[in-house]
This record gives sequence, structure tokens and C-alpha cells, in this order.
Amino acid sequence: MKQVVIAGLMLGAVPVAGGAIVETFQVGTGLLTSTVQVDFSNGNAYSFEVSWQDAGTTGWDLMTTIADELDEVSLDFSTSQWGVFLEGIGVDDDYEYGVGAGWNEGIEDYWHYWTADSASDPWAVSGVGADSRLASDGSMDGWVFLSSDAPFTVPAPGALGLLSIAVMGRRRRR
Repeated sequence: MKQVVIAGLMLGAVPVAGGAIVETFQVGTGLLTSTVQVDFSNGNAYSFEVSWQDAGTTGWDLMTTIADELDEVSLDFSTSQWGVFLEGIGVDDDYEYGVGAGWNEGIEDYWHYWTADSASDPWAVSGVGADSRLASDGSMDGWVFLSSDAPFTVPAPGALGLLSIAVMGRRRRR
């Protein structure tokens, strides 16, 4: 019984690396797929699997596909000669808005844009805006509010099961 409780406690602790995916959505059409993860400062995060087909699809195209197809998602943004600037994202009851007004006080009140070429690659701060970043099959885009930390890593589905087996096996050997 103790082994099950310990494994359960450890499993519950694994995803607390900054937040938890509270909902996953699937949108778009096409043979290619990219993931967009949105991490709010309250720890709630949302994952969007976006299917697309057109060469030249950008990270911003992924975001507008999400907002166009899902009533529970809203985007606030501005455009200028430098491109698109994402100011606010709303998903269900979560909404955060910021344009960097607190920058001088050390408050990062804006959406940080992160990318990875695949789920197995580490997150990196994007060197370009979402409207200039070309999506590729399997690519990942992440948006994090009020923190310069990378989007939290979602454990692979099999990782949690392997962790529980390893914990129970170690306890039995003693």
C-alpha cells in the first residue's frame, strides 16, 4: 500500500514544473501538425494541436487559426512596420494582457514567444516574431506570460507509467 501511495504522490508531483495543461484542443485541416502551448501566470496552460497544409504557414497563422476556430479563444494584438505584437490571450476563463509597461520595474508583463523544432528539442526564445517564424511539421510554439521561463515541459505519456514502475521496483528491493 505504501508503494502505491508513494508512486501516486510522485506522479502527482511530476507535472508541477510551472503549471498544468488544463485542456487540449485540435484545430485546423491539413496533413502537417504543429503544437502551440499557452502558459498563463496562474499555472494554467493550454495545448493546441494545429493541422495545416500551406507552405509558408507562420507561427502567427497558427495562432489566428486557433482564434478563428475556437469561440473560447481570443487574441488582442497590434501591427506595425515591425510586424505583429501579441498583447493579450484569452482561453476560457483565463485572460492576460500586457505590453511591457512594467519593464522598467523588472516586471515582464508581456507574452514571451518560444519555439522548438520538435517535441524532443528544447525550447528556445524566438529570434523572430511569430509572423516571421515558419512552421514545420512537428514544430512547437510557446507563449508564456509574466515570466522569462520557457514553457513548462509536458511529460511524455509513457514517462509517468515508467516512473511509477521504477518507484515501486526500488521499494520492493529494500
